[in-house]
Amino acid sequence: MFTDPVIAEQVEVEADKPWSIEQHAIEPIPSADRHGSPKELFRMWIGANMNYVVLVTGALAVTQGLSFWESISAILIGNVLGCCVVGLSSIMGPKTGSAAIITSRPSFGQLGAILPIFISTIAAIGWFSINSVVATQSLIEVFKLVGLPGSPFLGWLSLLIVLAAEITIALYGHATIISAERIASMALVLLFLGLLLCVLPHIDWAHAALGRKPHEAHFSAWLLVMGLMFSYPVSWTNFASDYSRYLPAATPWRAIARSSGAGQFVSLVYCEIIGVFFAMAVGGDLSDPVADLPKVLPIWYLLPFLLTVIVGCVAANVPNGYTAGLGLLALRLPITRITSMMVIALATLAFRIYTMVHGHALDLYEQWLGYLLIWTCPWVAIVVTDYFMRGGEYDGIDLMRWGGGRYWYSGGICWAGMLAFLIGLGASFLFMNADLYASPLMTRYFGGTDLSFEAGLIVAGLIYYALQRRTTIR
Repeated sequence: MFTDPVIAEQVEVEADKPWSIEQHAIEPIPSADRHGSPKELFRMWIGANMNYVVLVTGALAVTQGLSFWESISAILIGNVLGCCVVGLSSIMGPKTGSAAIITSRPSFGQLGAILPIFISTIAAIGWFSINSVVATQSLIEVFKLVGLPGSPFLGWLSLLIVLAAEITIALYGHATIISAERIASMALVLLFLGLLLCVLPHIDWAHAALGRKPHEAHFSAWLLVMGLMFSYPVSWTNFASDYSRYLPAATPWRAIARSSGAGQFVSLVYCEIIGVFFAMAVGGDLSDPVADLPKVLPIWYLLPFLLTVIVGCVAANVPNGYTAGLGLLALRLPITRITSMMVIALATLAFRIYTMVHGHALDLYEQWLGYLLIWTCPWVAIVVTDYFMRGGEYDGIDLMRWGGGRYWYSGGICWAGMLAFLIGLGASFLFMNADLYASPLMTRYFGGTDLSFEAGLIVAGLIYYALQRRTTIR
């Protein structure tokens, strides 16, 4: 086993080389194949989050009626909290050597873990589909700019091209994703800066200072936006350890948490603040993020920026597809990793048809962010609490063992984890004010704010700790 993460970074292993198909799936990575250092996670998370969907997330602050400074404060606070959670959810990878969602097994039981694994897989497929639609719309606009007539055929051709790129890189696997994200991040930083310089002259600063909400409604809107900003990084928590699992087991957990959280924070805040400027430049009405670009971009910059949108969405989507594939394997389906990627591609085609029939991708995206909070926050609170309670010690053999072992518990279920999860979900609904459900507690006594993510995190973590603290779980 490697013990020096700096030395390990310089070692290339046959099972996980860039631009070669990864040889491991969800089984624990053997010691001989461990390599890398925490700083590669910093670069990876910048590349994965430097994209147009993140920019649109920042723009939601303005569409909710916040002023410029209210938007900035919601972005900063939401991302500080969310990226801290992502950093902590990355630390299990070197200890388990397996996919992030496999960490559910010690805290939920082998059978009980099927529930969070299933939800996680659906979430990953959903993210993959949403990002694919945005990239597809951008590629359609590129084709129009070069003179091709718009048609349904052009739309489907664009989607197939985007899917082919995403699926191919995801199939190559871990090392290729790390390498591709590093390359993409350098170009994307500069091209997003170009967008910022283009939109600044279009901003009405008088409007930006006031926002569009009545003063008494600002705090409720601010809490809602802060929750949306928090939800984006937290939506990666069930993916995070997928990209730290090749690190040597002795890698310090604090270094992993810092690198992962900081990389994501830098890219998210950068893109989301540009998104605030973009939304203000188009008057706060962001009906179609791609179609609105010509309102603020000169024609000479529109084509390269649309290519930037495509590259950014593909860069963000490759980890989604990779994790969704691992999730399908974790559900014990009798398929290979290659077959799992084909299933994900079909699901994305179905989602594209749905968006064409039932509404704009932006509306679906905003709703999706809210739905993610419902289950993700209780889940991550439980698995992180479990990690520290067991001192980061896992049994790699029992992680993969069905029907017995220390993670089978009572009939395959760890009731402490299941009860904490369900009670955490209940707390989320109790403090929720969203399209899915508006709690009377929040609408009558809290001014219509939404505190569901705080409630889910705190309650689930405390309940799990209370139920397990008298149990020897190592």
